[in-house]
This record gives sequence, structure tokens and C-alpha cells, in this order.
Amino acid sequence: MKKAFVLAELLLAIAIIGVIAVLTVPNVIRNAFTRANIATLQQTYAKFPEVIQSAMLEQRVRTLSDFSLPLSAADETLAHAFVKRYFDFSKDCGTSVADCFSNRYKDISGTVKTDLFDNFDTFFILANGASIALSDDIEGIFVIDVNNVSPPNVLGRDLFYISINGSGDFNTVSGLYNSDYDLSSLIADCRSFDGALISCIEYLIMNNWKMDY
Repeated sequence: MKKAFVLAELLLAIAIIGVIAVLTVPNVIRNAFTRANIATLQQTYAKFPEVIQSAMLEQRVRTLSDFSLPLSAADETLAHAFVKRYFDFSKDCGTSVADCFSNRYKDISGTVKTDLFDNFDTFFILANGASIALSDDIEGIFVIDVNNVSPPNVLGRDLFYISINGSGDFNTVSGLYNSDYDLSSLIADCRSFDGALISCIEYLIMNNWKMDY
């Protein structure tokens, strides 16, 4: 006849299961959030050139410098009018960064970063939940926070800088800086955020969208 488990053995088994859960559940949750953030980043990243190319075709222009839209107010920017017309968005924050982005960001090393949005004056939350920040013009650097104000609010994890050239295509780090960049140099820039601002997104693209840092 099989011996029944005694109370002490059951308590020990429950304790072991509890320890395993404590060690594994946070990683499972963190990995799930990471995958969700990358999926939103991919979706938003793919949407921009698609929309820009469609808009340029509609206006029959070859460069963004020739692109124009009617502005609804004297102080409205081209970028603001562009997002309103061509993107699905859930919130128009106007010129207020505080309504669309967190008020505190860090780099991967944990250093608090300031003045991240000094050169941007158009802010939206898109329908997929990602926040975007643009300057007056569509061409140049823009910013994506894949989960708007929610954490982790870390450059390279949920906040990314992306660059669009005059043809409506994405710039690469090598193209911007006339220098070859490999994965090791890209991740070094991404970690410190002292080099090319677009290194984090380019690292993910070259690394098959794996955030292994």
C-alpha cells in the first residue's frame, strides 16, 4: 500500500513550488512585455514609410521637401497636419509632451536623461498605443515610445529614435555617419546613448528584432 504524504512533505513541496514561481514568474512577465513592446515597435516602424510613400504618391512629389498640406491653424506644423490626416490616433497631445510621454526616462545603464524632447513639438498617441514625437517637418529624427507613459521608460527598451530621409526612407547609422557599424558598435551606442541616437532600433533590426541587451 502506498504511503500517504505527510503534512511536512506537502508543505515542503508547496514551498519548493513557491520558490520556483518567485524565480520564474517575473522573467516570464518581463519577456511577455518585451515581446509585446517589440511587436508594437515593428508595427509602428513599418507603418511610417508605408504612409509616407502613399502620401507622396497622392501628392505626386518625390521628396518630403516638396510635400505640403493645408494647415488648420496659423501655428500648426506640417508634421501635425500629416499625422492627423494619415494616421489612426487615439490622442492628439498638440505641443504638450507631458500628455503623451513619461516625464522621466533613463538609458540602459540607469542614468536619468533630460531634454529628450527639446527639438520636438508635435505629439500623438497612435491607435496601437505607441506615442510619437515629431519636429516641425516630417523629415529627420522622430521618437517612438511603444507604450506611451507606461514603464519601463528606458531608451532602447520602449523609447526609440528613428530617422527618415527626404525620400521617405529610413536612414541607417552607417549612412548618417559615413562609417561602418556592426552589432557590437551599435549596441555600445545603444547602451550609452552617447553615440548615434538611432543605434538601438538599427541593432534590433540587424539582430532579427531580438532585444538581448
